[in-house]
Amino acid sequence: MKRLGGRISYYMNRAAKILGNIISHIYRLCYPVQPGRVMCWAYNFKQYGCNPRYLSEYLLQHHPDMEIYWVFRKGVKVTAVDPRIKVVRFKSLEYFKLLATAEFLVTNSRTGPYRIYWHKRPEQKYLMLWHAGVALKRIEKDVEDKLGYGYVARAKLDSKACDLMISGSRMHTELINRAFWYDGEVLECGIPRNDLFFDSEGIAAARRRIEEYFGVDKGGKIVLYAPTFRNIHDTSIEPYSINWERVKAALCRMYGCKNVSVIVRLHPNLIGKVDTSPLVAFEGVYDGTKYHDMQELLSASDLLITDYSSSMFDFSLMGKPCMLYAVDVAKYDRGYYFNLRELPYPLAESEDELMRAIENFDSVEYERRLHDFFANHVGSKERGNASREIADWMRQHSVK
Repeated sequence: MKRLGGRISYYMNRAAKILGNIISHIYRLCYPVQPGRVMCWAYNFKQYGCNPRYLSEYLLQHHPDMEIYWVFRKGVKVTAVDPRIKVVRFKSLEYFKLLATAEFLVTNSRTGPYRIYWHKRPEQKYLMLWHAGVALKRIEKDVEDKLGYGYVARAKLDSKACDLMISGSRMHTELINRAFWYDGEVLECGIPRNDLFFDSEGIAAARRRIEEYFGVDKGGKIVLYAPTFRNIHDTSIEPYSINWERVKAALCRMYGCKNVSVIVRLHPNLIGKVDTSPLVAFEGVYDGTKYHDMQELLSASDLLITDYSSSMFDFSLMGKPCMLYAVDVAKYDRGYYFNLRELPYPLAESEDELMRAIENFDSVEYERRLHDFFANHVGSKERGNASREIADWMRQHSVK
């Protein structure tokens, strides 16, 4: 019976793909590409955030003649989406029409053209604004043997269709040229989602939104705990567990304050796959896993605790303290571009070590190490104007 069910599911998926491609072909035959029409999505149509969000909101403000659409899967909340943006559901007839007529398609991660029923037209431009800048974990071609044939095949097709990638650092440009199966244009303009970190008014507004959304104490400190995922099949929360009652006491001593709120943010790949309630079962600890925008959480926070996430490098653009809590360093198998112990961030491999890192934190030494690391190993290109430079590129390459 199980084998029969598997066969039925397989043939139903095949039939759906065939139907989707037929519908896509019909729309390509019936409708022309519309100049200035922009189609955006992020994290496999699951969130409104990252680089596509910040680019689209810049376009709304500075290029109001452009049509901005966002695509989401059914069930994804869209209350955070700017009302001027047209929302489309994935796989709807409106989606297929948009896919055929958008001049610019903008996303932040691998999709694979055929996987979304897209057959690129000559007038269309595909901007793949990768969801990280400086990388810690080895990615793409550098871990090809661990990615599987299917992902690699989709990634190669994705890069072949791509017209533009962006970079926020010298290190990132070298990585794209070496490991992304991509030989097209790389715009060293910075990362749109990081523009926020250069905008003091934007940071203050994000802080107010976060305080209101989570109901945190306005006079206290906010700590963001944002570990990455191990693999998409690992649903254990053990590597992410922290006794926050104990750690918060150390944080209060570090800051000399009474109120410290913690926001726990697991990786988007774990949404719907793990139960986060045990991780936030402490007073003043909140679940931010489904909050729509990671950059707002980063900008609003006073301290970041992560493990192997590249969010540490984004966060460092503001000069705020970051610490690493990684209990499985010895067995984590993705490999790194940097030695964890040579990073400027204190590394704790146990909760006791995390407590000591908090209690012994030296802000002057941290700032020195941070400056040296970014100057000698990263070569940052971030200036807070990435969205503007990408918008200029879009204008220059439009069919108008």
